[in-house]
Amino acid sequence: MDFSYFFSTGVFVQLALLCYVLGLLTRNELMLRLLVLIGTVFYIIYYYFVSDTPLWDAIWASLVIGAANLFVIGIILMERTTYGMSPQMVALYQHFPTLNPGQFRKIMKRASWTTADQPIQISRKGGTLDHLFLIASGNAILRRNGLESVIPEGNFVGEISFLIEGPASADVIVPQGTTFVQWNRQKLKAQMRSAPQLSNALSALFNKDIARKLAVSTPDITPQSAPFSNQTPDQ
Repeated sequence: MDFSYFFSTGVFVQLALLCYVLGLLTRNELMLRLLVLIGTVFYIIYYYFVSDTPLWDAIWASLVIGAANLFVIGIILMERTTYGMSPQMVALYQHFPTLNPGQFRKIMKRASWTTADQPIQISRKGGTLDHLFLIASGNAILRRNGLESVIPEGNFVGEISFLIEGPASADVIVPQGTTFVQWNRQKLKAQMRSAPQLSNALSALFNKDIARKLAVSTPDITPQSAPFSNQTPDQ
């Protein structure tokens, strides 16, 4: 079948223009860039077949534009999906419902993972907390006023102290085998100051966590490792 008629009539130029116009009419950034990328492909096809000798300068310019667009599409997909995350990271991300995957990746670049090979005290009542903690797997033990309660996985330790820059209100011990994630408080605050959307997402997360803990807290915690309804007061 002879396709020369379609090339000579500029059908591919019209298709490319249609894609560009549709892209500019949408508010969805990902859809916009996908349509522009498709339009760029149509332009490249046209430039290749429009004359006896392909228009290599135009093809090269279009390839550069397409490559740049494809690069940004990759960034958008990384910000919106958990693609490429390890199973451990995906599991941890479930505890960050107010953050998108891109924001989660950014804060995890500043995080460190620790699996306790012996009991570790990460918070001391009245002391300064230099780090924010999250129990990733296992449990931690909260001790205050002679009482103990369990901090299950998925809970932060020290978010109130982080928000108000105050001292810790309880002792927290991580037993052997428990894995926790920690962030340097000052570095995380600096990251939040430089990214208002990230700051809002994290603040919403901490407020939600604190509200959930207050909703289930009770004044009659029994001594010696009484479970705390899957949540505990903050330090």
